Amino acid sequence: MVSAAAGLVGWPYFFWHLKSRGQGESFWPRLGLKLPAGLRPPGYPRLWLHGVSVGEIQAAIPLVAELRNLLPRAAFIISTGTESGQMLARKHFSPQGALVCYFPLDIPWAVRRYLDCLRPQVFIGLESEIWPNFLSQAHRMGVRLALVNARLSDNSLRSFLKYKRNLSDIFNLYDIVAPGSLPDLERFQRLGISPSRLNLTGNLKYDRLLQSRDELRLQEFRGCLQGSQPGQAGGPLWLAASTHPGEEELVADAFQELLAPYPALRLVLAPRHPQRAPDLARLLARRGLPCHLWTALKAGRETRTHPVVIIDTIGDLFTLCGAADVAFVGGSLIPHGGQNILEPAAWGRAPIYGPHLENFLWAKHILEAAGAGIMVKDAAALAQAVRHLLDHPQERRELGRRAQAALIPHQGAARRQAELIAGLAEEVSS
Repeated sequence: MVSAAAGLVGWPYFFWHLKSRGQGESFWPRLGLKLPAGLRPPGYPRLWLHGVSVGEIQAAIPLVAELRNLLPRAAFIISTGTESGQMLARKHFSPQGALVCYFPLDIPWAVRRYLDCLRPQVFIGLESEIWPNFLSQAHRMGVRLALVNARLSDNSLRSFLKYKRNLSDIFNLYDIVAPGSLPDLERFQRLGISPSRLNLTGNLKYDRLLQSRDELRLQEFRGCLQGSQPGQAGGPLWLAASTHPGEEELVADAFQELLAPYPALRLVLAPRHPQRAPDLARLLARRGLPCHLWTALKAGRETRTHPVVIIDTIGDLFTLCGAADVAFVGGSLIPHGGQNILEPAAWGRAPIYGPHLENFLWAKHILEAAGAGIMVKDAAALAQAVRHLLDHPQERRELGRRAQAALIPHQGAARRQAELIAGLAEEVSS
């Protein structure tokens, strides 16, 4: 009753939230008023894998590949909660025959309609999927439930412990909870999850990173970022990745300071939400920094003459990490919780990041243990860190080598998680 009332009261806010971000396609599907188009994909068992947004869908790629090897007759349903994640899922998984759709809001009628429509045998949530209505209804229907790459921050744990009795019952609906790191495992243990359900498997994001590097695509991107005027092509390239409101101003301040010692410096600015690109172009124009949109360069409509390029696409950021000489990862100079600082590391770039990495402490610990993480607190420190790396190329390369090497011992999570899921599927079939 409470969740039904919340759905009725909250849908106008949900609609406004989507429209304020230039979106809206997901509104009717997530309310359960527009069901996934097309027939259920053929095959057995039917595996429904859900990742909220781009990062989770990218992490799912090696997991699905391993599941296809172990369960060649399985059918796949891939759902997302965001429209950016949906774009990536359609691009990658639809050509493989998967049904790609949105995930319903956790209100009874939406959940029931989706489950009746899709009829999965196994549901696989990625990272932090805690939907009481969905899990309860799926469990009653006999769906086997797995939470893989499971993540639980210290802040979430403190909040959850206030409602431990109720939340432990919800978490224990999962047949498998596979944390991505030892600290996550310990936090789940404190919530009272049954030890028989917990399996420490490592983090999927490690597997994706080293396997996803595409050198041909990298060379193509480098060509797009070359300058058409003398002295531009050889200038160093600084990538500011996954930035959020409040950070772009700091990046612009640092960039303008760096133009004095490095007049040919190029800045690639990749906002976490690409639909914000027009707003960033206006912000830069007010500072006297002309820019290109990445779509224009990538399509060959323009040749780079301006010092700044704004990324307005989904799915290109990882390769751009390889094109950069220096990389800063956003969501970390403001209290947002950070973004994935291991993407530059996979290309041999030691990332610069701010102090707010609550959602990526596992990655921070790995890099700092290797002596390859660089934390800054403000625009001045950011400019100083970028300049130090540019001034000392040998040190920059050594830090990048350490960052990349730190990922290698953590490979294999996709296979381990796929084996656990395949075990659930066999139980369904038997």
